[in-house]
Amino acid sequence: MNNKKFLTVQDMVLIAVFVAIITVCSFIQISVGPVPFTLQTFGVFVTAGILGTKRGTLAVIVYILLGIIGVPVFCGAGGPGVIVGTTGGYITGFIFTALIIGIITHFFEKSSTWLNLGATVVAMILGDVVCFVIGTIQFMFVMKTSLTVALGYCVIPFIIPDLVKILVATIIVNRMKKYVKILN
Repeated sequence: MNNKKFLTVQDMVLIAVFVAIITVCSFIQISVGPVPFTLQTFGVFVTAGILGTKRGTLAVIVYILLGIIGVPVFCGAGGPGVIVGTTGGYITGFIFTALIIGIITHFFEKSSTWLNLGATVVAMILGDVVCFVIGTIQFMFVMKTSLTVALGYCVIPFIIPDLVKILVATIIVNRMKKYVKILN
């Protein structure tokens, strides 16, 4: 009989801590039209990069579920209306962002430092692109607007800030991942 648990108490504590980190990051925002600039994606990048595929994705799912049931974790808002609104696709996209980052960084985990750093940056960029695609499609549907308009509101203004978030998140992940491994 296999006594290995799906999640240990330690896993649950780490997930809870990183749900809190994503939540705090979501409260740091600058309104720039229908899609606010926040540090939510930064929180997702760090969470997935440090916790890995299973725990990182679960942390994002718990964060989203808290928001759906009404806890104001989405930039101070909550409830199912946020998920079906203009920014809901981006929030849903965080699940795929976490999966992509977790899978790719795990594959390069034992690589040289530079290859690992490069893989982390690429994973975060790919995860961000998927999040942009899902979010922009939903934005277009909800706002009944064209791709050009949606890109102008939802993607182009966020490219450089997201690249900065990715670089900072990569540094943090590289520095902190070893401490989480010690806990395992």
